[in-house]
Amino acid sequence: MVRAVQLSSTMNYSPPVDQRIVDEYFRLVSQRKTKDIAWLFGLIATYGLTPQQLSTGWSWNDESILLQDRKRSVRPLHPQWVVLFNLKEKQPHKELWSCWEDLCSSLYKAIAYQEIGLNVTDLILAYRIRKDYAKTLKPQKRLVRSFAGVS
Repeated sequence: MVRAVQLSSTMNYSPPVDQRIVDEYFRLVSQRKTKDIAWLFGLIATYGLTPQQLSTGWSWNDESILLQDRKRSVRPLHPQWVVLFNLKEKQPHKELWSCWEDLCSSLYKAIAYQEIGLNVTDLILAYRIRKDYAKTLKPQKRLVRSFAGVS
């Protein structure tokens, strides 16, 4: 007798909270083996871009980054993470683009060997959820301001 298998469409996965991302970053920085990839991990978490999107080339524009294939710069949702993770100061090499493939490869290997508790998809998903949440808050703030002057 063959039993029917019921597939559930409910998703039981929850994205990482900000504190877990910060803790994971500092755990990576504290280990000599993962110090360089910690910078890339922080960059992905802060700007919500994949290594492939970043590989096209980018430059710093104050706290935001300007990708070569985009017209607008990408702003961090947590600007304090740029400072907290020292993203500008701790860029791994002066010639970053010459070692970009090796850096990305090291990141993916560390994820595959479970040296990193979060993967790139987790970081991107957490960024997008924060971004959507920030968008829902902005209209509410405008609404509160418009009623503030009414007596």
